Amino acid sequence: MSKIHPALLPVLLLALLGPAPSFAQSGAAAPPANDWPTYGYDQERTGWNRGETTLDKTNVSKLKVQWSTQLSTPPTAVALATLSPPVVAAGVPTAAGPKNLLYLLGADDTLFALDTDTGKVLWQKTYPNPIQPGRPGTWLCSNTANGAPAIDKANGVIYFLTSDGKLRGAALGDGSERLAPTEMVAPFARAWGLNIIDNVVYTTNARGCGELVDPNSPMMAAETLNPGAQPAPTPPGRRPMVGPPIDPGMVTAVDVHDPAHPQVTHFYTSNGRPAGPWGRGGVTKGPNNTLLIETADGFVDPASGQYGISVLMLAPKATRLMDMFTPKNWRYMNAKDLDWSASPIVFPFAGKTLVAVAGKESVIDLLDTSDLGGGPSENHSTPLYQGPQLGNDAASGTQPSQGVWGGIATYQSPAGRRFIYTPMWGPQSTKVAPFKFTSGPVPNGSIMAVEVVADGDKLTEIPTWTSPDMVMPDPPTVANGIVFATQTGGQALQNTPMPDGTPRDATTTGAVYRATPVSNLVLYAFDAETGKQLYSSGKTITDWVHFNEPVVALGKVFIVTHDAHVYAFGVKR
Repeated sequence: MSKIHPALLPVLLLALLGPAPSFAQSGAAAPPANDWPTYGYDQERTGWNRGETTLDKTNVSKLKVQWSTQLSTPPTAVALATLSPPVVAAGVPTAAGPKNLLYLLGADDTLFALDTDTGKVLWQKTYPNPIQPGRPGTWLCSNTANGAPAIDKANGVIYFLTSDGKLRGAALGDGSERLAPTEMVAPFARAWGLNIIDNVVYTTNARGCGELVDPNSPMMAAETLNPGAQPAPTPPGRRPMVGPPIDPGMVTAVDVHDPAHPQVTHFYTSNGRPAGPWGRGGVTKGPNNTLLIETADGFVDPASGQYGISVLMLAPKATRLMDMFTPKNWRYMNAKDLDWSASPIVFPFAGKTLVAVAGKESVIDLLDTSDLGGGPSENHSTPLYQGPQLGNDAASGTQPSQGVWGGIATYQSPAGRRFIYTPMWGPQSTKVAPFKFTSGPVPNGSIMAVEVVADGDKLTEIPTWTSPDMVMPDPPTVANGIVFATQTGGQALQNTPMPDGTPRDATTTGAVYRATPVSNLVLYAFDAETGKQLYSSGKTITDWVHFNEPVVALGKVFIVTHDAHVYAFGVKR
């Protein structure tokens, strides 16, 4: 008689008893959710919570810390992101009745569920990684979990990716297993936020941090060199690679329509470290459940499967390439390390469905999802509109890090005005037209807002406002006409040598240097149309953060810090 894996018992019971309680309303289209189920709020990564109504321009100045909770994940120098960006679900059935819960994944592979009203940890579960890394962790490749989880409210499941490379699913209410662990990426991969589209869970990975330990893995096969090609030499100044082979850049889809038999598909963006998908949101949803990603530095040769410095549209389940956009100056961007570094956002505008993309070059390009590259199919290099250069006149990739990193956001005002908001590391460009509203010099960085305007078929981006000076701002978010943003306080220099001129070791001195902040985390609130500052947390929080976002849900703003604290800001009712 065959045995049933214990992890699948809840799945089989669901099949026998019917679907889990649904959080969605039936009948007419449900109103926008006021929780935050995935990175960037929605599948399109807009960063705009259209259901939030509690916080508004009349009360946001009264924000105060409602609670703070210290979690058990220990901070380290190599893991710059101790905690993932939070996700939030409202009205979760639990043994103590319905609760609003916030979830985070720690760098130590611990999943936490916190009560959003009190900050109390309702449950936490740790998933030890039995695989020993073949290379020591560095601040570039920390060997830890990294991406934001994603919530499937209809089925009552949270999906998350642990450092062993396995996708897991847990019940929202008590953390019980709802999906047998399924290999999604290589162990220790640098994977980004999960997205759920039509019962398919997606992620992307880049930087070549994963370790291929299975010689029969399809990921290993993807690294086969083209006939006549030679292995790439070690770049000057870098130590030769030791340990297991690294993972290739890729998009991974896990179909969980049948949780007892998940189906995995990979789309590879190169045969090694270059051209990995970048941006903290991972995959962005396009029309008809298509997938949109940006890729990092790398060669562009689609015939040999090399998709560097490009925006790709993939078919659902990452089964094939459907369209792509590669900027005409991609060789220059490669040479200067000015690759795409922010997740795309998708939104309707002027009768089209647009995708906005940005990176370290500090230009926001607008693409038509019906024809990403514009014109003949052999072109693939003409955006619908190329925005002005907003920053990074120095063309600096990492020393210091400048330009747009992580993600961008968008908002449409009640009057129909469409804005895009971007975090800018470093000063404003001298080439851009004056912004209408400013708050003084911004030598370290800022949030910048441009308004997208249509004149017939012609689009333009109008520089609208800049925030006060901010040190390494994270991607902003929007709710109820307010832009929420954080100064992370992080260190923008990546490769500063020791005082005697010798390179820093990324496992020790280099990691400590990167993990030593230059300022503190500050939460800001700005008027979405004018940039008027409505709130600043000042010195309330003394620590810093890396690779996160302010999450606005259920009348609160949730942020995390490197020392594993979670803060909830709100207004007293």
